[in-house]
Amino acid sequence: MRAIVFIGSSTTGSSMDALAAVIRLGCAAILLTDRKAFLRRQPEDAQLIYMKLLEEGIIRKQLVQLIQSGHDIQAIISFVDPYVSMAAKLSNEFCGSVISYDVLQLMEDKLTTRLALRNNRASCKFEMITTNQIKPSSITYPFIMKNPISNGSKDVYYIEDEKKYKIAVKRLTKRLPGQQFLIEEFIEGPQYIIEVVVIEALPIIVAVIQQEIMRDYTFIVTAYDVVVDMDEAHYRSLWKTVTSLMREIGLQNGSCHIEMRHSPNGWKLIELNPRISGGAMNRMIEEAFGINLVQETIKFYLGEEPDLIRKKQQYVHTSYITINSTGYLLEVEGVNEAVNCPGVADVFVKPSIGTIMIPPLSMGHRYGYVMAVGESTKEAKERAEYAAKLIKFYIEPL
Repeated sequence: MRAIVFIGSSTTGSSMDALAAVIRLGCAAILLTDRKAFLRRQPEDAQLIYMKLLEEGIIRKQLVQLIQSGHDIQAIISFVDPYVSMAAKLSNEFCGSVISYDVLQLMEDKLTTRLALRNNRASCKFEMITTNQIKPSSITYPFIMKNPISNGSKDVYYIEDEKKYKIAVKRLTKRLPGQQFLIEEFIEGPQYIIEVVVIEALPIIVAVIQQEIMRDYTFIVTAYDVVVDMDEAHYRSLWKTVTSLMREIGLQNGSCHIEMRHSPNGWKLIELNPRISGGAMNRMIEEAFGINLVQETIKFYLGEEPDLIRKKQQYVHTSYITINSTGYLLEVEGVNEAVNCPGVADVFVKPSIGTIMIPPLSMGHRYGYVMAVGESTKEAKERAEYAAKLIKFYIEPL
């Protein structure tokens, strides 16, 4: 049987959806992972190979062993940081794929991405600082401070004044001693995720998703709306911006998601990531348009033509669940009630009993979601929010 090797995976979300998609494509899935969580709960859809380190040289030896033992490896893929470009490189080498792995590698570092696109109209002001600098030299408050290789909103701070700047420097220096940090001007305007597949240098916008963001000291996306009918002029300018970004960064073949804000000065780049967005993104796109994006991305790696044509158009809203206190999870109630609400397409609760839960500092501190569909964005949102309120976490304070 044909086999597809995955390097790394989250325990939920888009990367897990990919394992199930492989079965539908008539292939076997082999997951290389360094996460012990998979040893406790092995995925049903994949052969699991636990490795202490997901390092390229070690993975090469494992791939050779798999081939020698009779596995017909057709593609090597990763949907999680920081293995996307390495997987694409190995897929090109072992399987004859044609993915632009060098560009994907560039995207894995926010500084190299900013430098590559610094002359693009969608770029914003930025600079690198060392932790002994008093403040940025060319950017005024408010601004964004981040670790150049962060993901999932970890190590990303909204800085309003010198006090918060000093706190952020102290935190980042403690966690990441000796590193430089990226400073970016803060851009006003609604923020969107744009899921893109580039085939032979032609960008295809698969989906546009508006984000609801809770902005305090950090940024947490608390909800998503799939955009079904964007204003034509806005869409045209978005497509031109996406095309110019892909052309300048040099992506010929591959997939990515772009985070942008629609500012008074046009579309502005927030981040560029070399993979589909995680969490519920793949499910949202499938509910909205009938496109399983991870499955079509796998087909692309296999040398097949991906089917990115919309089969339907349906409004989808996903509300994520966070908490405001800290403690051990004792019990969860209301999940079945939420599942049975009108229009609810998916309900997911992440933590198990006994988990220590905290208020959100990164995207990893979202503890579940409710996804709903409707005849309009408003209806989908009302349905999701109503169902989400039925889910109760009972916590014992620390």
